[in-house]
Amino acid sequence: MRRAAIELVVGLVAFVLAGWGLGELWVRVGNTADVNAIKNVADWRPTAVVDIAKVFTWLGSSVVLIPLGLVVCFFFWRADRRHDAAAIALSLGGAIALWHLVKPLVGRPRPPVEHLASVNGTSFPSGHSTQAAAFWLALALALNTTWGWVGAVAIVVVVCSTRVILGVHYPGDVIAGALLGGGWAVFCRLVVMAV
Repeated sequence: MRRAAIELVVGLVAFVLAGWGLGELWVRVGNTADVNAIKNVADWRPTAVVDIAKVFTWLGSSVVLIPLGLVVCFFFWRADRRHDAAAIALSLGGAIALWHLVKPLVGRPRPPVEHLASVNGTSFPSGHSTQAAAFWLALALALNTTWGWVGAVAIVVVVCSTRVILGVHYPGDVIAGALLGGGWAVFCRLVVMAV
């Protein structure tokens, strides 16, 4: 158990450093493409799409994911699937810590378009995308069904899209968030299942 705790802490540090490095690289290399893309999306946004995005973006919010995660973990725990419950809890909790640590290191300003959702802080990586990928992919790993995987991937793609549509993140922010969150979920599962 102690070894797993050490692996998780070292892993979190490694993911933070990787996210920081990825953010610094992307801001230098892909910034122009990101700015052009977000401006194109902002020029296109139909009202109906924005209204739908405002609803579905909540599938990546900690306001929804933390209570949902508690319920899901409770049911896995009661079903004597404690490793699954632990992997899901660590995936979500670690993802929240991950984006909170990476954002100030990268310090990327929000996109220069109208924000259609309330936000504060910096832009890289997207917290919603990081959390969504970590939670929904951890759940898919636990369920290990075709529909679980299809649902998880669909939700992550939708959440990532909503953050760009609402003008609060660049495409690079949501892609990085999904990669960090998904990678963290896989890492947590490997560590927990080895205990």
